[in-house]
Amino acid sequence: MMTAASSQSDEFSSHQKQHGERRRKIAVIGGGASGMFAATAASDAIQKYGASTECDVIVFEGTSKTMSKVRISGGVMHDKTKPLPQILSSYPRGSKELRGLYTKRFTPDDAYDWFTSRGVRLKTESDGRMFPTTDNSQTIIDTITNAALSAGVKIRTKEKVNSVHLIGESGCRENGKFLVNTSSKLQQSAMEEDFDAIILATGSFPHGHEIARSLGHTIVKAVPSLFTFDAKELVKDGGPFNGLAGVSVPLARMTLKVTDKMTSSPDLSSDPVKEEPSTGKNAKKKRRKKATTIIQEGPLLITHHGVSGPATLRLSAFAAREFHAMNYRSIVNIHFCPQWEEEQKQLNGGNRGNSEGILMDYLWEMTRKLPNRQISTSSPLLMKNTGNDDHASVGSAKTPNNMPIIPKRLWSALVQHSEIPPNTTWGDASKSMIRSLSNNVSSFPLTVTSKGVFKEEFVTAGGVTLKEVQMTNMESKVVPGLFFCGEVLDVDGVTGGFNFMGCWSTGFIAGEGAALACCSKVATN
Repeated sequence: MMTAASSQSDEFSSHQKQHGERRRKIAVIGGGASGMFAATAASDAIQKYGASTECDVIVFEGTSKTMSKVRISGGVMHDKTKPLPQILSSYPRGSKELRGLYTKRFTPDDAYDWFTSRGVRLKTESDGRMFPTTDNSQTIIDTITNAALSAGVKIRTKEKVNSVHLIGESGCRENGKFLVNTSSKLQQSAMEEDFDAIILATGSFPHGHEIARSLGHTIVKAVPSLFTFDAKELVKDGGPFNGLAGVSVPLARMTLKVTDKMTSSPDLSSDPVKEEPSTGKNAKKKRRKKATTIIQEGPLLITHHGVSGPATLRLSAFAAREFHAMNYRSIVNIHFCPQWEEEQKQLNGGNRGNSEGILMDYLWEMTRKLPNRQISTSSPLLMKNTGNDDHASVGSAKTPNNMPIIPKRLWSALVQHSEIPPNTTWGDASKSMIRSLSNNVSSFPLTVTSKGVFKEEFVTAGGVTLKEVQMTNMESKVVPGLFFCGEVLDVDGVTGGFNFMGCWSTGFIAGEGAALACCSKVATN
């Protein structure tokens, strides 16, 4: 895109001088991470095109400060060394559309270079997120703000955009294509301005979706994503997880099974499917329920309210619409040792059946090999289990090769929940006891009673449908000159810096696209 800059520069300035035209303007609606990044990219591109005297970039932010979400989160992006398939798999919605952006348009390496070239030193945390070495989110805010101001971006805080209207070919104004209505405490009345291009970067706020809808776009209903699970019955006095807040499992598998009936809310999608009524001789037959299974893995953390951790957050993101349709009340099954199960399959030449069968057989062997050990204090499920018959290490010093996979307190709680008396030894256990324990370890039924909040972050699934956006420049397929970026789109990622990467990439491309559109108008006119 930028290769044409030098050849067009003289053309832009000569037209300006010959015709005495007004300055062209780009409005960026929303001063969040993506909006500020888009504004900077647009202004930089305008300078490279040699049109800085012809085009202005103005950011409208309704609050007193820009980039409030950056201030809360503090991160920059995910680990840029992650392979692309792993990066894209972290987006429940938009992974297919982001592939081109992340490989050709504005890649993770480009985002890393953008910040480091401006003096930001980055480090990779243990959870895969990249942070400034200052451990201060203000570093990122200052860097983007300074880059925007240096590029000539005008930032108007405390100024809300009320509406955006298209100006018809024979419309009310001679200049511009969009009529933007704004208001602020400093204005006695609403103001109206003409703009040649619009970048809508309002995040998940409903008002931004309303603006897009008023311009002819389809909005996929926004529902919460990235939330924790409250499980009141499990953490209350006498519940199996009571007193276990802070206990974590290094790798757990969480499974949500849903049917069409459970997720039949008609307003979850922009294109709801209408069910045809049954007729004829089969009219009395009930429609067969279609089951959907959503599975996610990762570390799991027990909290005072239920469960959290990467596994929980990933499941909440990938099943955001399903949870919403069920009013955040459902059963989620937890497998506390999926990696151990896979190792056992490999050691025994492949698949030995389902999870309960593999685990049941193994635990039943303990009634013979560890007959005198109390079940509640001697878990035989160990880290990096080699599958040998030597279980003498159970209860010995905790080295990486003999540390229990399931923490001692959680194991004891699972044993008690399986209705195994406290002092029962492996040798005294009945088969029904072992089967109950096996089921609770490999498919523990977590009753979700409501959704919680992940820190102070708020991410939604939904927004402007990607079917109506040209991803090569983030321009609307419905309204030329209208661009989108960030979370106003139906794109969202799991925790770990993926949402910020989406903001940087779509923001940069939208900014360059708007700059080209604005500068092209100067040349054309």
